[in-house]
Amino acid sequence: MQYRQDHGTSDWLGKALCRRYALVHFTDFHLSVLKSGGHHSRPWYWALAMFAPDEFEILGAWPADTSAVGSIAEDLRNRGILSIRVVSIADGQSTVPQLSRESWMTALQDAEPRVLEIIAPQSISGEAVEGVPSAAIRSALNAAARIHGSLVRSARSRPPFASAAAASEFVADWLQKADQRLYERRRPPRPVVAHAA
Repeated sequence: MQYRQDHGTSDWLGKALCRRYALVHFTDFHLSVLKSGGHHSRPWYWALAMFAPDEFEILGAWPADTSAVGSIAEDLRNRGILSIRVVSIADGQSTVPQLSRESWMTALQDAEPRVLEIIAPQSISGEAVEGVPSAAIRSALNAAARIHGSLVRSARSRPPFASAAAASEFVADWLQKADQRLYERRRPPRPVVAHAA
């Protein structure tokens, strides 16, 4: 798989995805956007996927609203995902009311892509979940936590965005760069070719 560097951030949010993932972890964050002389905090979701142990990809980000979970599932299906073994939701830690394990379970129960299991990160024990080793799940959750912390710090360091479109552009640009770094880490190093003297 080659990482495309030629497409814009709006294209990146709609990039084609793999057909199957072992794990997808969703969490939320907030961006401050100017509105009516003041500013308000607008919630977003973002997702990190694992397709093999320690091989990750950022799937995208979506504004949070009352139909967000269904819209996210539809977007992922339209971009090529057929099945996800495990979906992880940061249950109990979210400040977005819709981001609960129960709401995701209801929305994804009969939806495509097919989801085999929905878990809360704190429920991971020593056992595999739907064939995904718990160590691999913990590794993915740790990677997501590092990226999330950096994203939140970056968002908080900025003044309120002038519009929802400006906030969306920031999110897409930031996550695209993070996704490229993940790709570079998993890409095998180029072999050293010795030149004849």
